Amino acid sequence: MKKQTFKMHAKKMTIACGILAASLSVGTSAFAFSDLKGNNAEHKINALHSQGILNGMTKDKFAPKSKVTVAQGVQFLVSGLKLSPTSTAKASDYFDKVNDKSWYASAFIAAKQNGLTLDKTIDPNAAMTRIQFATLMLQALESKGQFATTKMYFNIADGTKLTTAENGAMQTLLNTRLVTLDKNGNFRPYDTITRAEAAEWTYDAMKFAKEVIKPVTPTPAPAYEATVTLAKAADGVNKVTLTVGNLPNPGYGLSVTKIEFGANKTAVIYYRVTSPDPNGMYAQVISSASVVTYLPEGYTATAKLVTSGK
Repeated sequence: MKKQTFKMHAKKMTIACGILAASLSVGTSAFAFSDLKGNNAEHKINALHSQGILNGMTKDKFAPKSKVTVAQGVQFLVSGLKLSPTSTAKASDYFDKVNDKSWYASAFIAAKQNGLTLDKTIDPNAAMTRIQFATLMLQALESKGQFATTKMYFNIADGTKLTTAENGAMQTLLNTRLVTLDKNGNFRPYDTITRAEAAEWTYDAMKFAKEVIKPVTPTPAPAYEATVTLAKAADGVNKVTLTVGNLPNPGYGLSVTKIEFGANKTAVIYYRVTSPDPNGMYAQVISSASVVTYLPEGYTATAKLVTSGK
């Protein structure tokens, strides 16, 4: 009797668990914005929503044909491509019209610090054009690492007013197939991008970044050894000799890029290591090089290496 009771209990538990699993499965997979039926980007939009990349305009409405504001477009790209701020700067340090307490402030900071060309006077509430979004999307991808593309030239029928930079961005994006032209060769660059278009491009850019882009591995700065010596050059002026050791060969040199004056009569001398003449012949021995500059008398100085591109 006990055995039969146990079997019946187990059977009920199995059925109950099956019903619960089915309900959970339906609950997660059946969610969809009610206004996306028949939209080509429906599954991409729902996938982005499930990942927390974007939200609807309401709980169940995505508004795929609505126009995207600059704030929304920047948020799409920053969230989708996982761009992170690189310092504790405020939005108002970079932009005149981005409030530090706005919901999109952190996205603008991350975008700016990752190399996206957002003008200081940009209006976050303005409509974003297709070419604006496309250009920023490419810059966001380039910030993730390196990727190769084909070099086919595309004639953009309605792109006669594109800037050189915009046309270059379009050629790259067309070669990667992340954007396309219509059957007449038009891109409609100055139309406002819709929420569905922005979501679809973001989804495709995320997939491209994951599958194609090779992250850049930072190269550690060389372990140069810098010393600074001061000697009186004239009344009120000191001669500063910056010497850097541990250079690969005697062909390397130095140049002072700037001097930054601080409090309490301190100065930081920024220097760059210059490369040897490519046509020269140099013994491969560890060497040193020096460069001279001048400071007002009474100042102390330290040296700081400037790496390439900064």
